[in-house]
Amino acid sequence: MADRSVSAGGDINRSVVVSGDGNAVALSFGPEFKVPLIRRQIRANERRRRPRELDILDPTRGGLPLIGREGDIENLKKWLNADPDISVHALIGLAGAGKTRLAIELCSRIDNGKAPGDQGWVAGFLSPTELPALAGSYALHEYGWENSTLLVIDYAAQHYEELARWLDQLAVQTLDDGARLRILLLERTAPEEFGWWRELTGSKLGSSRERLDLFWDESLRPETLPGFEDLEVRRQIVSAALLAAKKFHGDEGSTKEVPNVGDDAAFDAELSKPVFANPLSLVMAGMIARESNTTAALSLRRLDAARHLASRELERLQGLGAEVDGKSVVHLAAFNVLVGGLPLEGLTSAVGAELNAAGLSGNPDAIADLFQQEFPVSGSEDAEAAQPKLGTIQPDLIAEGAVVEAFEKASPAYRDQGPAFVQRAYEVGKETAAAAIIRLLQDYAFALEDISAGEEEKLAAQRLLGWLSSLADGLQEPEALEPLAFALPSQTLVLREDALKITSRLAEHWMAHFSENKDMTTAYRAKVWANNHALRLSDLGMYDEALSVVETALNLARLLFDIDADAFRDDLAGSLNNLAGILSAVGRREDALAAGEEAVELHRALAAARPDAFIPDLAGSLNNLANMLSDLGRREDALAAGEEAVELYRALAAARPDAFIHDLAMSLNNMANMLSDLGRREDALAAGEEAVELYRALAAARPDAFIQDLAMSLNNLANMLSDLGRREDALAAGEEAVELYRALAAARSDAFIPDLAMSLNNLANRLSAVGRREDALAAGEEAVELRRTLAVARPDAASVDLSMSLGVISDIKNACGDKTGAFEAISEAIDILKPVFLELPQAVDRWMVMHLQRYFMLAKELKIEPDKTKVAPILEMFEALKRESDDDNR
Repeated sequence: MADRSVSAGGDINRSVVVSGDGNAVALSFGPEFKVPLIRRQIRANERRRRPRELDILDPTRGGLPLIGREGDIENLKKWLNADPDISVHALIGLAGAGKTRLAIELCSRIDNGKAPGDQGWVAGFLSPTELPALAGSYALHEYGWENSTLLVIDYAAQHYEELARWLDQLAVQTLDDGARLRILLLERTAPEEFGWWRELTGSKLGSSRERLDLFWDESLRPETLPGFEDLEVRRQIVSAALLAAKKFHGDEGSTKEVPNVGDDAAFDAELSKPVFANPLSLVMAGMIARESNTTAALSLRRLDAARHLASRELERLQGLGAEVDGKSVVHLAAFNVLVGGLPLEGLTSAVGAELNAAGLSGNPDAIADLFQQEFPVSGSEDAEAAQPKLGTIQPDLIAEGAVVEAFEKASPAYRDQGPAFVQRAYEVGKETAAAAIIRLLQDYAFALEDISAGEEEKLAAQRLLGWLSSLADGLQEPEALEPLAFALPSQTLVLREDALKITSRLAEHWMAHFSENKDMTTAYRAKVWANNHALRLSDLGMYDEALSVVETALNLARLLFDIDADAFRDDLAGSLNNLAGILSAVGRREDALAAGEEAVELHRALAAARPDAFIPDLAGSLNNLANMLSDLGRREDALAAGEEAVELYRALAAARPDAFIHDLAMSLNNMANMLSDLGRREDALAAGEEAVELYRALAAARPDAFIQDLAMSLNNLANMLSDLGRREDALAAGEEAVELYRALAAARSDAFIPDLAMSLNNLANRLSAVGRREDALAAGEEAVELRRTLAVARPDAASVDLSMSLGVISDIKNACGDKTGAFEAISEAIDILKPVFLELPQAVDRWMVMHLQRYFMLAKELKIEPDKTKVAPILEMFEALKRESDDDNR
C-alpha cells in the first residue's frame, strides 16, 4: 500500500506515518520511533516459497475459512468499542484452539488496508521481540495515537517484563479524542499464582498502580477461547479441511466426503468426542481422511495424527535440494523449533555451529538459504527494529511433533544427544526456547500419564522429560531458571517433579537474597517463589515440607502488608488460602479454619472495593472455607459458604465459561458432598452429576491438568448414587475412579496413593452392595494396607481414613460370615479414631457412632463383653456433647 500520514496538530514530531506493502505496516511517530506491525497474509518475500500441505493448518496462511467463531468475533468487537481509550485483553487456549486465526480475522475485518479513517482502525501483529525497543522509546518520548489501533501480541509471555514497563508508561498517557488503543495478548496459559500474567496484573513493585485500570473486563483473568460443542460446526471444519487437502493434492474429483448426519453412526460417535472441540484436531482429521477414510481419521489419537503430519513435513524438507543433507535438515528444523526461530543475523554461522556440535555434515550456506525460503522471517526485517528471526514449522503441535519424530526415528546414539541439543537451544532462545520446550512436554510427555498410550510412546515421553531435568540441572545460576519456571503451567501431572525442582531452587535463591538485603523487592520475590514452592510440594503430597515453606511465604506477605496494606492485601489473602489448604491436609483443622476465615475476610474487603477484579478470589476462598468447616463438623455453616461460592462461580462462568468452568465444577463437587452430609441426597446427586459432566469435558481437552479432578468427582458421584440405591450405577462410577487413580498412582505414587486408597475403600463398599463380597474384601484390604503406610508417615492426617477403611473391612467380613474378623477390625478402627474423636468430637462423631454400633452389635452376637476401657471415654464425650446441645437449645 502507499505511504499515508496523519499530522497531529502540525507537530511533525507527533505525526503518525502508516507505511508498508499491505502486509508489513510501520506506524512512524516522528523520525525516532516506529511500531512495526504484520498483517498475517502472504508476504512479498514469500512468493518463491513452495506451497506445502501444512499451509492448510497454518493460521497465518488463511488455508481455511473461519468457521464457528462469529460470536467470538462479536465479543472482541465489543471490547474494541468499549469506553476506555486504552485497554488490554488476554486470550488463552491450548495448542490448536484457534487463537491466532481468530485474531487474524479480527484484524482483517476492522482494517482493510485503506487510508486512515475509512474504518477507523489500524490493526496488526506486533512481535514480542519489538517490546524492548517500544518500552525504551516510550520512556524517553510521549507519542500520540490519532488512529484507533489494535496491536496483537502472540506468545505474550515472551518479554513480559518489557510489556509491563510499556503498559506502565501507557497507563499515564492520553490518546487523542476518539482514538482507542487495544492490545490483544495471545498465549497458551496464564498461571495466576506466578509468571507473566501475575507480573502484568498483580506485581506490586516497580510498577504503576494505574496499570490495572487498563483491564476493563469482568476480572483480571484472561479469557479462554472456547472449543466447539456444536457438532454441525465440527462437521463443517472436517469437511473444509478434507476439501483443502484434496485441492492441494490435485484430486478434487475424489468422491470421498464427510458423511451427513445419521449416514455413518461410527463417524458421528467419533465426532462427538470431547477431543474434537479443538479445531486443530478437526482439521488434522480432515487432512488425513483424504488418504484413509473419515471415520479412521477421527479415531486416530490426536498426538499420533500430529506426528503423522509432522513426519510428512520432515520428509518434504529432506527432499528439497541436492546440496543439503537430509539428516542435517531434519536436525536443524527441529533445532529451529525449540529455539523459537533462529536469528536471521548470523544465520549461516549459527547453522554451522549447530551442525558441528551435533556431529553432522552439511552445507551451512545451502541450509540457511533453504530455511529462509521455507521459514520466512516472522516479524519486521526493518534494520531499526528488533532482530528478525526465522519462522518455524506451524502450527505448534505439528512443530513439536517434528522434534519428537526427528529423535524417535533416529539411531539410539543420536537420541542420546537430546539433552545437549536442548541445552544449546536454550542458550540461543532463552524465553522463547523455554516456552517451546514446556509446550513440547505438555503435549507429548503426557503419554506417561495416559492409560491409552503404548510402551514405545511412554519411553519417548520419558526421554523428553529427561531433557528438561538435564537442562534444569545444568543451569548453574538460579536466575537462568526463571524463564523455565514462568513457562510451567500451574496445573500439571507430568511436570510435577521438575516443577518442584525448579521452584525449589528459585525459592532458596530469593530467600537467601532477602536475608542479605531485607528490601521490599526481594521480599516480594521471595514470597512469590516460596508460595509457588509450597504449592508444588503440595501437588506431590509432601504436605509437611509444604507447611514449613508456606509459613515462610505468609510471614513475608504479612511483612509487606504491614508496609503497604492496600498494595499487598490480596497477596496476604492468597498466602493465607495456601496455608489453610496445607494445614487441612496435615490434619490441623482448627488452624486451617482460622487461616481460611482470615482469607475470606480480606477477600470480601477487596471484592467490595473492586468486584470485577476480586469476586473470583472471594469465591475461591469461600469454597476453601466450606471444606474446612465441613472437616470440623460444622455442616450447616459449610453448606452456606459452599452455596455462596457456587452462586458466585455460576455467575462468573455464565459470563466467561472457559475461564471459570473448572472453578464451578470444583465448587459444585464440594457442595454436593456437603448436601450429602445433611441428607439432601437428590440435591447432592444433581450437583455431583453436573460436576462430573464439566470435569469430563475439561479432562478430555486437558488430561494433564484435569484427569485427577475427574477421578475425584467420579468417586464422589459413586457415593451419591449409592445413597439413592442406584447400586450398579454407583459401581460403574467407582470402578472408573479407581482405574484413573491407579494409573495416576503408578506414575506419581507420593501424590496419588492417598486418592487411590480412598477410591478403593469406596469401591469395596460398592462391590459389597451388589453382592461381590470377595472382590469387595480384596479392594478393602488393599485400601487398608495403603492407609496403614500413610498413617505411619502422617498419623494426624491419615488416621481417620485408616479407621474408616477398617470399618468397611468389618462390614464386608460380617457379610461374609466372618464375625470374629469383623469384630477385630472394628475394634482396631475405634482405637485409631478415638484420639481424634476425644480432641475434635464434632469432626468425626458420625464415624464414631457407626463404629460403636457395629462394635456393640458384633460383641452381642459373639457373646463378648465390650471393653469398658475402650468405650467409656467415648461414651462420656457423647454425653458431654448432648448436655452442651441441650443447654444451647434452652
